[in-house]
Amino acid sequence: MKRMVRSEGYARARLANALVFAALGAVVGYRTLAAAGPSWLALPGCVLGLAMIALGYVRWRDYLAARRAR
Repeated sequence: MKRMVRSEGYARARLANALVFAALGAVVGYRTLAAAGPSWLALPGCVLGLAMIALGYVRWRDYLAARRAR
């Protein structure tokens, strides 16, 4: 299992997943602000969107670290 998790193919799959998360986070944040406007009602949707973008960033950073380790 360790060998598969450390493989470059697995890192690329996580990177593709990260791009999907970041794109969905941007869509959620935009749609929330477009529907509710800048108010307290939009806060949970914006937090969710930012969390998904942050998850995409962390996975992208992990991918770059895995590439440098080789």
